[in-house]
Amino acid sequence: NISQTILSTGTLQAVTTVEVGTQVSGKITKLYVDFNSKVKKGQLLAVIDITNLKTQVNDARSNLEKTKVEYHQALVTNDKNTILYNKSYISELDYLTSQTNLEGALATQKTAQSSLDRAITNLGYAYIYAPISGIIQNRSVEEGQTVAASLSAPTLFTIAGDLNKMQILANIDESDIGQIEIGQKVEFSVQAYPDKKFCGLVVQQRINSAV
Repeated sequence: NISQTILSTGTLQAVTTVEVGTQVSGKITKLYVDFNSKVKKGQLLAVIDITNLKTQVNDARSNLEKTKVEYHQALVTNDKNTILYNKSYISELDYLTSQTNLEGALATQKTAQSSLDRAITNLGYAYIYAPISGIIQNRSVEEGQTVAASLSAPTLFTIAGDLNKMQILANIDESDIGQIEIGQKVEFSVQAYPDKKFCGLVVQQRINSAV
């Protein structure tokens, strides 16, 4: 039997790899995992200092209560002005002004509610959970370290999925790629075990030309 072998090199990695970041800034107060820790989806990985975030929630809640009072006051005033207007005791301009104040107070209350919801959401972001089950492949932070999420979400952890399923991203030469087909069997070795041969299949061809 005559066969032709194509040689190439590539990177062996997990099929699924997820970088876990943070959407809020602050100091890492607690780390619950380390390199090579096995985690389950939804498991708590780290906690960011929530002092300022809790203060923002309390401020937003107080502001909402204030706007509720202002809206109630505007509502009562408008109800009285409606009765007075129907009896022609006040002008139409005063009546329209009263309605405008009521609508403005309602809009302010809705804005305050949105601010509270956003503050509560940001507080929740201080708790970092695992998005998938797998193993901690990389940890980029230490306890006490401050992370800044002002421009982009910094990566705290890299989680590799099921390591029983691995993939190789191999660069195939232009002169050989025409002989590669999906479903072909592949043999490969790794430097850690040079005397062992592992088997796989070609599952995808990606268009990534290079000079």
